[in-house]
Amino acid sequence: MFWRFGFNTPSAIDGLLDREDVTLEEVLCDQDIIQEAKSQNTKLIDFLLKPENLEELIELFFSLDSDRQRLSLIACEILSCEIPQLTDALVLEHKELLVKFWSFLDVPFSSDVGFAYQSSYFCKIITIFLSKDTVEMLDFIKSTPENLNKILCHLQSPAIMDLLISLVRLEELPEAKGIVKWLSDNGLLLNLINRLDPNLDNDEHATAQQCICEIVRLSQTSLLDSPSIGANDFILELTSKEMMQKLADFMLDPDAPNSTSTLIHGVAIIIDIIRHNNGDIENETGLVTVMSYQHQLARPPVVSLTDMLQVMTDSIQRFNNLLIAPRQKGPVMPATPLGFERLKICELFAELLHCSNMSNLNFTEEQEQKEETDGDRLKLKFVQEKVLPTCIDLFFEFPWNNFLHYVVYDMLHQVFNGRMDRESNRQLALSIFTQGHLTDKIVEAQKKNDEECAKPKGMRLGYMGHLTFISDEIIKLFEGYPESIISAVEDSINLENWNEYCNNQLRETKERDSMPLGDIRINGVNPIVHSNGEEDDDELDATNHALGMFSRIGTLVEEEEDNGEEDTEIEIESWIR
Repeated sequence: MFWRFGFNTPSAIDGLLDREDVTLEEVLCDQDIIQEAKSQNTKLIDFLLKPENLEELIELFFSLDSDRQRLSLIACEILSCEIPQLTDALVLEHKELLVKFWSFLDVPFSSDVGFAYQSSYFCKIITIFLSKDTVEMLDFIKSTPENLNKILCHLQSPAIMDLLISLVRLEELPEAKGIVKWLSDNGLLLNLINRLDPNLDNDEHATAQQCICEIVRLSQTSLLDSPSIGANDFILELTSKEMMQKLADFMLDPDAPNSTSTLIHGVAIIIDIIRHNNGDIENETGLVTVMSYQHQLARPPVVSLTDMLQVMTDSIQRFNNLLIAPRQKGPVMPATPLGFERLKICELFAELLHCSNMSNLNFTEEQEQKEETDGDRLKLKFVQEKVLPTCIDLFFEFPWNNFLHYVVYDMLHQVFNGRMDRESNRQLALSIFTQGHLTDKIVEAQKKNDEECAKPKGMRLGYMGHLTFISDEIIKLFEGYPESIISAVEDSINLENWNEYCNNQLRETKERDSMPLGDIRINGVNPIVHSNGEEDDDELDATNHALGMFSRIGTLVEEEEDNGEEDTEIEIESWIR
Protein backbone atom coordinates (compact mmCIF):
# COMPACT_ATOMS: atom_id res chain seq x y z
CA MET A 1 0.00 0.00 0.00
CA PHE A 2 1.97 2.97 -1.34
CA TRP A 3 0.26 5.64 0.72
CA ARG A 4 1.87 4.25 3.86
CA PHE A 5 5.23 5.30 2.50
CA GLY A 6 4.22 8.68 1.17
CA PHE A 7 3.67 7.67 -2.46
CA ASN A 8 -0.10 8.23 -2.54
CA THR A 9 -1.38 10.47 -5.32
CA PRO A 10 -3.71 13.26 -4.17
CA SER A 11 -7.32 12.53 -5.07
CA ALA A 12 -8.70 14.45 -8.04
CA ILE A 13 -11.71 15.38 -5.94
CA ASP A 14 -9.44 17.15 -3.42
CA GLY A 15 -8.39 19.60 -6.09
CA LEU A 16 -12.00 20.18 -6.99
CA LEU A 17 -12.91 20.82 -3.37
CA ASP A 18 -10.11 23.37 -3.04
CA ARG A 19 -12.05 25.71 -5.30
CA GLU A 20 -14.10 28.24 -3.37
CA ASP A 21 -16.89 28.35 -5.95
CA VAL A 22 -17.34 24.59 -6.35
CA THR A 23 -20.95 23.38 -6.33
CA LEU A 24 -22.45 20.18 -5.00
CA GLU A 25 -23.50 19.21 -8.51
CA GLU A 26 -19.90 19.44 -9.73
CA VAL A 27 -18.70 17.30 -6.84
CA LEU A 28 -21.39 14.68 -7.43
CA CYS A 29 -20.38 14.48 -11.09
CA ASP A 30 -16.86 13.44 -10.17
CA GLN A 31 -16.30 9.84 -11.22
CA ASP A 32 -14.69 8.91 -7.88
CA ILE A 33 -17.35 10.48 -5.64
CA ILE A 34 -18.81 7.20 -4.24
CA GLN A 35 -15.39 5.67 -3.62
CA GLU A 36 -14.18 8.82 -1.87
CA ALA A 37 -17.31 8.94 0.30
CA LYS A 38 -16.93 5.32 1.37
CA SER A 39 -13.25 5.89 2.18
CA GLN A 40 -14.30 8.76 4.51
CA ASN A 41 -12.45 11.53 2.61
CA THR A 42 -12.20 14.31 5.21
CA LYS A 43 -12.41 17.23 2.74
CA LEU A 44 -15.44 15.67 1.06
CA ILE A 45 -17.23 15.06 4.37
CA ASP A 46 -16.61 18.62 5.51
CA PHE A 47 -18.01 19.88 2.22
CA LEU A 48 -21.12 17.68 2.47
CA LEU A 49 -21.78 18.77 6.06
CA LYS A 50 -22.44 22.36 4.99
CA PRO A 51 -26.17 23.02 5.70
CA GLU A 52 -26.90 24.10 2.12
CA ASN A 53 -25.33 20.89 0.75
CA LEU A 54 -27.21 18.69 3.22
CA GLU A 55 -30.44 20.33 2.15
CA GLU A 56 -29.63 19.83 -1.52
CA LEU A 57 -28.85 16.14 -0.92
CA ILE A 58 -32.33 15.73 0.56
CA GLU A 59 -33.84 17.67 -2.34
CA LEU A 60 -32.08 15.37 -4.81
CA PHE A 61 -33.60 12.34 -3.08
CA PHE A 62 -37.04 13.65 -4.00
CA SER A 63 -35.90 14.12 -7.64
CA LEU A 64 -35.30 10.46 -8.43
CA ASP A 65 -38.01 10.42 -11.08
CA SER A 66 -36.95 13.72 -12.71
CA ASP A 67 -34.41 14.78 -15.36
CA ARG A 68 -31.74 14.92 -12.63
CA GLN A 69 -32.07 11.21 -11.96
CA ARG A 70 -28.35 10.46 -12.24
CA LEU A 71 -27.45 13.10 -9.65
CA SER A 72 -30.32 11.88 -7.47
CA LEU A 73 -29.03 8.31 -7.50
CA ILE A 74 -25.54 9.52 -6.54
CA ALA A 75 -27.03 11.61 -3.71
CA CYS A 76 -28.91 8.56 -2.43
CA GLU A 77 -25.73 6.50 -2.51
CA ILE A 78 -23.91 9.21 -0.56
CA LEU A 79 -26.65 9.19 2.10
CA SER A 80 -26.37 5.38 2.23
CA CYS A 81 -22.61 5.30 2.79
CA GLU A 82 -22.91 5.10 6.60
CA ILE A 83 -20.84 8.24 7.17
CA PRO A 84 -21.19 8.88 10.95
CA GLN A 85 -20.77 12.65 10.67
CA LEU A 86 -23.46 12.83 7.99
CA THR A 87 -25.87 10.71 10.03
CA ASP A 88 -25.34 12.81 13.17
CA ALA A 89 -25.82 16.01 11.21
CA LEU A 90 -29.21 14.93 9.86
CA VAL A 91 -30.51 13.20 12.99
CA LEU A 92 -29.08 15.36 15.77
CA GLU A 93 -28.24 18.79 14.37
CA HIS A 94 -30.66 19.48 11.52
CA LYS A 95 -33.96 17.92 12.61
CA GLU A 96 -35.81 20.01 10.04
CA LEU A 97 -34.01 18.08 7.28
CA LEU A 98 -34.92 14.76 8.94
CA VAL A 99 -38.56 15.87 9.04
CA LYS A 100 -38.38 16.79 5.38
CA PHE A 101 -36.80 13.44 4.49
CA TRP A 102 -39.43 11.57 6.52
CA SER A 103 -42.15 13.41 4.59
CA PHE A 104 -41.54 10.96 1.76
CA LEU A 105 -44.14 8.84 3.54
CA ASP A 106 -46.71 11.56 2.81
CA VAL A 107 -46.47 10.65 -0.88
CA PRO A 108 -49.28 8.20 -1.80
CA PHE A 109 -48.16 4.65 -2.48
CA SER A 110 -47.54 3.86 -6.15
CA SER A 111 -46.62 0.71 -8.02
CA ASP A 112 -44.31 2.67 -10.35
CA VAL A 113 -40.69 1.60 -10.61
CA GLY A 114 -39.50 5.06 -9.62
CA PHE A 115 -41.46 4.92 -6.38
CA ALA A 116 -40.03 1.48 -5.66
CA TYR A 117 -36.50 2.90 -6.04
CA GLN A 118 -37.31 5.78 -3.71
CA SER A 119 -38.86 3.45 -1.14
CA SER A 120 -35.82 1.21 -1.21
CA TYR A 121 -33.39 4.10 -0.67
CA PHE A 122 -35.61 5.72 1.94
CA CYS A 123 -35.74 2.54 4.05
CA LYS A 124 -32.04 1.87 3.61
CA ILE A 125 -31.14 5.36 4.82
CA ILE A 126 -33.62 5.32 7.73
CA THR A 127 -32.29 1.91 8.80
CA ILE A 128 -28.76 3.38 8.86
CA PHE A 129 -30.03 6.26 10.98
CA LEU A 130 -31.65 3.76 13.37
CA SER A 131 -28.46 1.74 13.69
CA LYS A 132 -26.20 4.77 14.30
CA ASP A 133 -28.46 6.97 16.43
CA THR A 134 -30.97 4.49 17.75
CA VAL A 135 -32.38 6.40 20.72
CA GLU A 136 -32.75 9.70 18.88
CA MET A 137 -34.38 8.11 15.83
CA LEU A 138 -36.83 6.14 17.95
CA ASP A 139 -37.70 9.30 19.87
CA PHE A 140 -38.38 10.99 16.54
CA ILE A 141 -40.58 8.15 15.25
CA LYS A 142 -42.43 7.81 18.55
CA SER A 143 -43.01 11.56 18.79
CA THR A 144 -46.40 11.11 17.11
CA PRO A 145 -48.64 8.08 16.36
CA GLU A 146 -49.09 9.53 12.89
CA ASN A 147 -45.60 8.28 12.00
CA LEU A 148 -46.76 4.67 12.39
CA ASN A 149 -49.85 5.38 10.28
CA LYS A 150 -47.60 6.73 7.53
CA ILE A 151 -45.59 3.52 7.53
CA LEU A 152 -48.71 1.37 7.47
CA CYS A 153 -50.11 3.30 4.49
CA HIS A 154 -47.11 2.10 2.46
CA LEU A 155 -47.00 -1.46 3.75
CA GLN A 156 -47.58 -2.86 0.24
CA SER A 157 -44.00 -1.84 -0.48
CA PRO A 158 -41.60 -4.66 0.48
CA ALA A 159 -39.01 -2.10 1.53
CA ILE A 160 -41.42 -0.31 3.90
CA MET A 161 -42.48 -3.65 5.39
CA ASP A 162 -38.81 -4.45 6.00
CA LEU A 163 -38.48 -1.11 7.77
CA LEU A 164 -41.38 -1.98 10.06
CA ILE A 165 -39.87 -5.38 10.84
CA SER A 166 -36.54 -3.66 11.54
CA LEU A 167 -38.30 -1.48 14.10
CA VAL A 168 -39.72 -4.57 15.80
CA ARG A 169 -36.30 -6.27 15.76
CA LEU A 170 -34.82 -3.31 17.64
CA GLU A 171 -36.63 -4.60 20.74
CA GLU A 172 -33.59 -6.86 21.24
CA LEU A 173 -31.45 -3.80 22.07
CA PRO A 174 -31.53 -2.49 25.65
CA GLU A 175 -31.78 1.10 24.45
CA ALA A 176 -34.76 0.26 22.23
CA LYS A 177 -36.88 -1.64 24.76
CA GLY A 178 -40.51 -0.60 24.52
CA ILE A 179 -40.74 -0.04 20.77
CA VAL A 180 -43.01 -3.09 20.33
CA LYS A 181 -45.29 -1.84 23.11
CA TRP A 182 -45.47 1.55 21.40
CA LEU A 183 -46.32 -0.09 18.07
CA SER A 184 -48.95 -2.26 19.74
CA ASP A 185 -50.49 0.62 21.74
CA ASN A 186 -50.84 2.64 18.55
CA GLY A 187 -52.85 0.04 16.67
CA LEU A 188 -50.34 -1.98 14.65
CA LEU A 189 -52.05 -5.33 15.18
CA LEU A 190 -55.56 -4.00 14.67
CA ASN A 191 -54.48 -2.44 11.38
CA LEU A 192 -52.97 -5.72 10.19
CA ILE A 193 -55.95 -7.85 11.26
CA ASN A 194 -58.35 -5.46 9.52
CA ARG A 195 -56.39 -5.97 6.31
CA LEU A 196 -57.56 -9.61 6.43
CA ASP A 197 -61.15 -8.48 5.95
CA PRO A 198 -62.62 -10.88 3.33
CA ASN A 199 -64.12 -7.91 1.48
CA LEU A 200 -60.62 -6.61 0.67
CA ASP A 201 -58.49 -7.95 -2.15
CA ASN A 202 -55.96 -10.79 -1.94
CA ASP A 203 -52.92 -8.46 -2.00
CA GLU A 204 -54.03 -6.86 1.27
CA HIS A 205 -54.41 -10.33 2.83
CA ALA A 206 -50.95 -11.40 1.68
CA THR A 207 -49.36 -8.19 3.02
CA ALA A 208 -51.00 -8.57 6.45
CA GLN A 209 -50.15 -12.27 6.72
CA GLN A 210 -46.51 -11.76 5.77
CA CYS A 211 -46.05 -8.95 8.27
CA ILE A 212 -47.81 -10.75 11.14
CA CYS A 213 -45.89 -13.97 10.52
CA GLU A 214 -42.56 -12.13 10.48
CA ILE A 215 -43.32 -10.59 13.89
CA VAL A 216 -44.51 -13.98 15.23
CA ARG A 217 -41.19 -15.55 14.17
CA LEU A 218 -39.22 -12.73 15.77
CA SER A 219 -41.19 -13.35 18.98
CA GLN A 220 -40.75 -17.13 19.04
CA THR A 221 -40.54 -18.86 22.43
CA SER A 222 -40.08 -22.44 21.22
CA LEU A 223 -36.30 -22.61 20.73
CA LEU A 224 -34.27 -21.25 23.62
CA ASP A 225 -31.07 -20.99 21.60
CA SER A 226 -32.60 -19.05 18.68
CA PRO A 227 -32.69 -15.24 18.52
CA SER A 228 -35.97 -13.82 19.79
CA ILE A 229 -37.44 -10.66 21.25
CA GLY A 230 -39.58 -12.97 23.43
CA ALA A 231 -43.19 -12.67 24.48
CA ASN A 232 -44.41 -9.11 23.88
CA ASP A 233 -47.52 -6.98 23.71
CA PHE A 234 -48.06 -7.63 20.02
CA ILE A 235 -48.05 -11.42 20.28
CA LEU A 236 -50.10 -11.40 23.49
CA GLU A 237 -52.76 -9.26 21.83
CA LEU A 238 -52.68 -11.41 18.70
CA THR A 239 -53.43 -14.59 20.68
CA SER A 240 -56.20 -12.96 22.74
CA LYS A 241 -59.75 -14.24 22.43
CA GLU A 242 -60.96 -10.99 20.86
CA MET A 243 -58.41 -11.01 18.04
CA MET A 244 -58.68 -14.74 17.39
CA GLN A 245 -62.47 -14.50 17.21
CA LYS A 246 -62.24 -11.63 14.74
CA LEU A 247 -59.80 -13.60 12.59
CA ALA A 248 -62.00 -16.73 12.70
CA ASP A 249 -65.09 -14.73 11.69
CA PHE A 250 -63.19 -13.21 8.76
CA MET A 251 -61.98 -16.67 7.66
CA LEU A 252 -65.45 -18.23 7.83
CA ASP A 253 -67.53 -15.38 6.40
CA PRO A 254 -70.04 -17.14 4.09
CA ASP A 255 -70.92 -14.10 1.99
CA ALA A 256 -67.75 -12.05 1.47
CA PRO A 257 -66.15 -12.34 -2.00
CA ASN A 258 -62.60 -13.11 -0.83
CA SER A 259 -63.16 -15.19 2.31
CA THR A 260 -61.23 -18.10 0.80
CA SER A 261 -58.13 -15.91 0.53
CA THR A 262 -58.62 -14.75 4.12
CA LEU A 263 -58.90 -18.35 5.30
CA ILE A 264 -55.73 -19.44 3.50
CA HIS A 265 -53.68 -16.56 4.92
CA GLY A 266 -55.33 -16.85 8.33
CA VAL A 267 -54.39 -20.52 8.59
CA ALA A 268 -50.77 -19.60 7.82
CA ILE A 269 -50.84 -17.14 10.74
CA ILE A 270 -52.32 -19.66 13.19
CA ILE A 271 -49.84 -22.36 12.17
CA ASP A 272 -46.92 -19.97 12.71
CA ILE A 273 -48.27 -18.97 16.13
CA ILE A 274 -48.43 -22.61 17.24
CA ARG A 275 -45.08 -23.67 15.81
CA HIS A 276 -43.17 -20.72 17.25
CA ASN A 277 -44.75 -20.87 20.70
CA ASN A 278 -44.60 -24.59 21.43
CA GLY A 279 -43.18 -24.90 24.93
CA ASP A 280 -42.36 -28.59 24.46
CA ILE A 281 -41.13 -28.59 20.87
CA GLU A 282 -39.16 -31.78 21.46
CA ASN A 283 -42.33 -33.78 22.12
CA GLU A 284 -43.67 -34.89 18.75
CA THR A 285 -46.58 -37.05 19.89
CA GLY A 286 -47.80 -35.42 23.06
CA LEU A 287 -46.36 -38.08 25.38
CA VAL A 288 -46.09 -35.58 28.19
CA THR A 289 -44.77 -36.57 31.60
CA VAL A 290 -44.46 -34.78 34.89
CA MET A 291 -40.74 -34.45 34.22
CA SER A 292 -41.35 -32.66 30.94
CA TYR A 293 -43.85 -30.41 32.70
CA GLN A 294 -41.25 -29.42 35.27
CA HIS A 295 -38.90 -28.65 32.39
CA GLN A 296 -41.68 -26.42 31.07
CA LEU A 297 -41.79 -24.53 34.38
CA ALA A 298 -38.05 -23.90 34.17
CA ARG A 299 -38.38 -22.20 30.78
CA PRO A 300 -38.91 -18.47 30.33
CA PRO A 301 -42.62 -17.51 30.17
CA VAL A 302 -44.21 -18.71 26.94
CA VAL A 303 -47.19 -17.29 25.13
CA SER A 304 -50.44 -18.88 26.30
CA LEU A 305 -52.42 -20.35 23.42
CA THR A 306 -55.47 -21.14 25.58
CA ASP A 307 -57.70 -18.40 24.14
CA MET A 308 -56.73 -19.24 20.57
CA LEU A 309 -57.43 -22.95 21.11
CA GLN A 310 -60.82 -22.19 22.65
CA VAL A 311 -61.85 -19.99 19.71
CA MET A 312 -60.68 -22.60 17.20
CA THR A 313 -62.51 -25.35 19.10
CA ASP A 314 -65.75 -23.36 18.89
CA SER A 315 -65.18 -22.94 15.13
CA ILE A 316 -64.43 -26.60 14.30
CA GLN A 317 -67.92 -27.29 12.99
CA ARG A 318 -67.80 -24.45 10.48
CA PHE A 319 -64.33 -25.43 9.29
CA ASN A 320 -65.39 -29.06 8.91
CA ASN A 321 -68.48 -28.04 6.92
CA LEU A 322 -66.16 -26.43 4.37
CA LEU A 323 -64.36 -29.75 3.95
CA ILE A 324 -67.68 -31.39 3.15
CA ALA A 325 -69.07 -28.57 0.97
CA PRO A 326 -66.22 -26.35 -0.35
CA ARG A 327 -66.99 -22.77 -1.32
CA GLN A 328 -63.92 -22.17 -3.51
CA LYS A 329 -65.04 -20.87 -6.88
CA GLY A 330 -63.49 -22.04 -10.11
CA PRO A 331 -64.23 -23.40 -13.58
CA VAL A 332 -66.93 -26.06 -13.82
CA MET A 333 -65.32 -29.51 -13.73
CA PRO A 334 -66.67 -33.06 -13.85
CA ALA A 335 -65.36 -33.72 -10.32
CA THR A 336 -64.84 -31.21 -7.52
CA PRO A 337 -61.09 -30.68 -6.97
CA LEU A 338 -59.68 -30.68 -3.47
CA GLY A 339 -58.74 -27.01 -3.72
CA PHE A 340 -56.21 -25.04 -1.71
CA GLU A 341 -58.82 -24.01 0.84
CA ARG A 342 -59.65 -27.56 1.92
CA LEU A 343 -55.98 -28.51 2.01
CA LYS A 344 -55.25 -25.56 4.33
CA ILE A 345 -58.15 -26.54 6.61
CA CYS A 346 -56.66 -30.04 6.93
CA GLU A 347 -53.30 -28.45 7.77
CA LEU A 348 -55.05 -26.32 10.39
CA PHE A 349 -56.63 -29.40 12.00
CA ALA A 350 -53.25 -31.17 12.10
CA GLU A 351 -51.59 -28.17 13.75
CA LEU A 352 -54.43 -27.76 16.26
CA LEU A 353 -53.86 -31.38 17.27
CA HIS A 354 -50.20 -30.56 17.92
CA CYS A 355 -51.34 -27.56 19.96
CA SER A 356 -53.78 -29.65 21.99
CA ASN A 357 -50.93 -31.96 23.03
CA MET A 358 -48.79 -29.17 24.52
CA SER A 359 -48.03 -29.81 28.16
CA ASN A 360 -49.03 -26.33 29.33
CA LEU A 361 -52.54 -26.97 27.94
CA ASN A 362 -52.89 -30.34 29.68
CA PHE A 363 -51.39 -29.90 33.18
CA THR A 364 -51.95 -27.71 36.20
CA GLU A 365 -49.39 -26.41 38.63
CA GLU A 366 -50.24 -29.33 40.89
CA GLN A 367 -48.74 -31.55 38.14
CA GLU A 368 -51.90 -33.63 38.02
CA GLN A 369 -54.98 -33.01 35.93
CA LYS A 370 -58.27 -34.68 36.70
CA GLU A 371 -60.52 -32.18 34.94
CA GLU A 372 -61.13 -31.77 31.24
CA THR A 373 -58.48 -29.51 29.67
CA ASP A 374 -58.61 -27.25 26.63
CA GLY A 375 -56.67 -29.90 24.72
CA ASP A 376 -59.27 -32.50 25.68
CA ARG A 377 -62.11 -30.26 24.57
CA LEU A 378 -60.59 -29.83 21.12
CA LYS A 379 -60.20 -33.59 20.67
CA LEU A 380 -63.72 -34.33 21.86
CA LYS A 381 -64.99 -31.65 19.45
CA PHE A 382 -63.11 -33.49 16.69
CA VAL A 383 -64.98 -36.65 17.68
CA GLN A 384 -68.34 -34.87 17.84
CA GLU A 385 -67.96 -33.28 14.40
CA LYS A 386 -66.35 -36.38 12.81
CA VAL A 387 -63.34 -34.35 11.72
CA LEU A 388 -60.92 -37.23 11.26
CA PRO A 389 -63.43 -39.41 9.34
CA THR A 390 -63.99 -36.45 7.00
CA CYS A 391 -60.24 -36.05 6.45
CA ILE A 392 -59.90 -39.80 5.87
CA ASP A 393 -62.63 -39.66 3.21
CA LEU A 394 -60.70 -36.90 1.42
CA PHE A 395 -57.50 -38.97 1.69
CA PHE A 396 -59.04 -41.77 -0.35
CA GLU A 397 -61.02 -39.47 -2.65
CA PHE A 398 -57.85 -37.84 -3.97
CA PRO A 399 -55.33 -40.67 -4.50
CA TRP A 400 -52.72 -38.46 -6.18
CA ASN A 401 -52.56 -35.51 -3.77
CA ASN A 402 -49.49 -36.26 -1.69
CA PHE A 403 -49.72 -32.92 0.13
CA LEU A 404 -53.04 -34.05 1.57
CA HIS A 405 -51.78 -37.58 2.26
CA TYR A 406 -48.91 -36.27 4.35
CA VAL A 407 -51.18 -33.99 6.41
CA VAL A 408 -53.70 -36.76 7.13
CA TYR A 409 -50.89 -39.17 8.02
CA ASP A 410 -49.52 -36.55 10.44
CA MET A 411 -52.91 -36.39 12.20
CA LEU A 412 -53.24 -40.17 12.42
CA HIS A 413 -49.66 -40.53 13.65
CA GLN A 414 -50.36 -38.05 16.47
CA VAL A 415 -53.53 -39.83 17.53
CA PHE A 416 -52.16 -43.39 17.41
CA ASN A 417 -49.08 -42.40 19.44
CA GLY A 418 -51.05 -40.54 22.10
CA ARG A 419 -51.71 -41.79 25.63
CA MET A 420 -54.73 -44.09 25.52
CA ASP A 421 -55.21 -43.78 29.28
CA ARG A 422 -56.45 -40.27 28.54
CA GLU A 423 -60.10 -40.57 27.52
CA SER A 424 -60.04 -37.79 24.91
CA ASN A 425 -57.15 -39.50 23.09
CA ARG A 426 -58.90 -42.86 23.26
CA GLN A 427 -62.21 -41.47 21.95
CA LEU A 428 -60.37 -39.74 19.11
CA ALA A 429 -58.59 -42.98 18.17
CA LEU A 430 -61.84 -44.96 18.31
CA SER A 431 -63.60 -42.45 16.01
CA ILE A 432 -61.08 -43.25 13.30
CA PHE A 433 -62.31 -46.86 13.21
CA THR A 434 -65.95 -46.62 14.33
CA GLN A 435 -66.80 -43.50 12.28
CA GLY A 436 -64.05 -43.44 9.68
CA HIS A 437 -63.76 -47.24 9.11
CA LEU A 438 -60.10 -46.72 8.28
CA THR A 439 -59.05 -50.38 8.21
CA ASP A 440 -61.88 -51.32 5.86
CA LYS A 441 -60.97 -48.45 3.54
CA ILE A 442 -57.32 -49.48 3.51
CA VAL A 443 -58.29 -53.03 2.49
CA GLU A 444 -60.54 -51.67 -0.23
CA ALA A 445 -57.82 -49.30 -1.45
CA GLN A 446 -55.42 -52.23 -1.73
CA LYS A 447 -57.90 -54.06 -3.96
CA LYS A 448 -58.29 -51.00 -6.18
CA ASN A 449 -54.55 -50.65 -6.38
CA ASP A 450 -54.13 -54.32 -7.39
CA GLU A 451 -56.74 -53.87 -10.12
CA GLU A 452 -55.01 -50.72 -11.37
CA CYS A 453 -51.60 -52.40 -11.43
CA ALA A 454 -53.03 -55.35 -13.39
CA LYS A 455 -54.04 -53.07 -16.27
CA PRO A 456 -51.71 -52.47 -19.23
CA LYS A 457 -49.30 -49.70 -18.23
CA GLY A 458 -51.00 -49.59 -14.83
CA MET A 459 -49.26 -47.99 -11.85
CA ARG A 460 -49.62 -47.90 -8.09
CA LEU A 461 -52.11 -45.42 -6.71
CA GLY A 462 -50.51 -42.34 -5.20
CA TYR A 463 -51.52 -42.94 -1.60
CA MET A 464 -50.15 -46.49 -1.31
CA GLY A 465 -46.85 -45.42 0.28
CA HIS A 466 -48.61 -43.49 3.03
CA LEU A 467 -51.04 -46.36 3.54
CA THR A 468 -48.11 -48.63 4.37
CA PHE A 469 -46.98 -46.19 7.07
CA ILE A 470 -50.52 -45.81 8.40
CA SER A 471 -50.99 -49.60 8.50
CA ASP A 472 -47.82 -49.93 10.57
CA GLU A 473 -49.16 -47.35 13.04
CA ILE A 474 -52.47 -49.23 13.32
CA ILE A 475 -50.68 -52.53 13.98
CA LYS A 476 -48.65 -50.90 16.78
CA LEU A 477 -51.82 -49.41 18.26
CA PHE A 478 -53.69 -52.73 18.20
CA GLU A 479 -50.73 -54.57 19.70
CA GLY A 480 -50.29 -51.99 22.45
CA TYR A 481 -53.95 -51.68 23.45
CA PRO A 482 -55.74 -54.96 22.69
CA GLU A 483 -58.39 -54.40 25.34
CA SER A 484 -59.13 -50.68 25.26
CA ILE A 485 -59.01 -50.35 21.46
CA ILE A 486 -59.62 -53.65 19.68
CA SER A 487 -62.47 -54.74 21.94
CA ALA A 488 -64.17 -51.38 21.36
CA VAL A 489 -63.94 -51.43 17.55
CA GLU A 490 -64.32 -55.12 16.66
CA ASP A 491 -68.04 -54.68 15.96
CA SER A 492 -67.42 -51.69 13.67
CA ILE A 493 -64.68 -53.03 11.38
CA ASN A 494 -63.93 -56.29 9.60
CA LEU A 495 -60.98 -57.60 11.59
CA GLU A 496 -60.79 -60.79 9.51
CA ASN A 497 -60.18 -58.85 6.30
CA TRP A 498 -57.74 -56.59 8.10
CA ASN A 499 -55.69 -59.50 9.43
CA GLU A 500 -55.64 -61.09 5.97
CA TYR A 501 -54.39 -57.83 4.47
CA CYS A 502 -51.66 -57.52 7.12
CA ASN A 503 -50.50 -61.11 6.67
CA ASN A 504 -50.48 -60.99 2.87
CA GLN A 505 -50.50 -57.75 0.86
CA LEU A 506 -48.93 -55.58 3.54
CA ARG A 507 -46.20 -58.10 4.31
CA GLU A 508 -45.44 -58.56 0.61
CA THR A 509 -45.32 -54.79 0.10
CA LYS A 510 -42.87 -54.29 2.96
CA GLU A 511 -40.67 -57.14 1.75
CA ARG A 512 -40.64 -55.70 -1.76
CA ASP A 513 -39.89 -52.20 -0.49
CA SER A 514 -36.96 -53.48 1.56
CA MET A 515 -35.25 -55.11 -1.44
CA PRO A 516 -32.31 -53.27 -3.07
CA LEU A 517 -33.11 -51.40 -6.25
CA GLY A 518 -31.48 -53.18 -9.24
CA ASP A 519 -28.30 -55.26 -9.53
CA ILE A 520 -24.77 -54.24 -8.59
CA ARG A 521 -23.21 -53.49 -11.95
CA ILE A 522 -20.45 -50.87 -11.88
CA ASN A 523 -17.47 -50.75 -14.28
CA GLY A 524 -18.12 -54.23 -15.58
CA VAL A 525 -18.83 -55.86 -12.20
CA ASN A 526 -21.53 -58.44 -12.87
CA PRO A 527 -24.50 -59.03 -10.58
CA ILE A 528 -23.68 -61.59 -7.90
CA VAL A 529 -25.34 -64.98 -8.10
CA HIS A 530 -25.32 -66.85 -4.82
CA SER A 531 -23.57 -70.23 -5.01
CA ASN A 532 -21.55 -72.59 -2.88
CA GLY A 533 -17.88 -73.48 -2.92
CA GLU A 534 -14.86 -71.48 -3.91
CA GLU A 535 -16.88 -68.90 -5.82
CA ASP A 536 -18.07 -67.39 -2.52
CA ASP A 537 -14.72 -65.67 -1.93
CA ASP A 538 -14.75 -64.20 -5.43
CA GLU A 539 -18.30 -63.01 -4.90
CA LEU A 540 -17.35 -61.42 -1.59
CA ASP A 541 -14.44 -59.62 -3.26
CA ALA A 542 -16.74 -58.37 -6.01
CA THR A 543 -19.28 -57.21 -3.47
CA ASN A 544 -16.68 -55.33 -1.44
CA HIS A 545 -15.31 -53.74 -4.61
CA ALA A 546 -18.78 -52.61 -5.68
CA LEU A 547 -19.63 -51.28 -2.23
CA GLY A 548 -16.36 -49.37 -2.21
CA MET A 549 -17.25 -47.82 -5.55
CA PHE A 550 -20.69 -46.88 -4.21
CA SER A 551 -19.09 -45.24 -1.19
CA ARG A 552 -16.71 -43.17 -3.32
CA ILE A 553 -19.49 -42.14 -5.69
CA GLY A 554 -21.70 -41.18 -2.73
CA THR A 555 -18.93 -39.03 -1.28
CA LEU A 556 -18.44 -37.24 -4.59
CA VAL A 557 -22.17 -36.60 -4.93
CA GLU A 558 -22.37 -35.19 -1.41
CA GLU A 559 -19.43 -32.88 -2.07
CA GLU A 560 -21.02 -31.74 -5.30
CA GLU A 561 -24.29 -31.00 -3.54
CA ASP A 562 -22.51 -29.10 -0.77
CA ASN A 563 -20.93 -26.81 -3.36
CA GLY A 564 -24.12 -26.31 -5.34
CA GLU A 565 -26.66 -23.59 -5.14
CA GLU A 566 -29.36 -23.61 -2.51
CA ASP A 567 -32.70 -25.16 -3.39
CA THR A 568 -35.37 -22.73 -4.42
CA GLU A 569 -38.69 -22.81 -2.67
CA ILE A 570 -41.53 -24.23 -4.76
CA GLU A 571 -44.69 -22.23 -4.64
CA ILE A 572 -47.84 -24.31 -4.33
CA GLU A 573 -50.51 -22.91 -6.60
CA SER A 574 -54.14 -22.66 -5.56
CA TRP A 575 -55.29 -25.21 -8.13
CA ILE A 576 -53.95 -28.17 -6.14
CA ARG A 577 -56.30 -31.09 -6.59
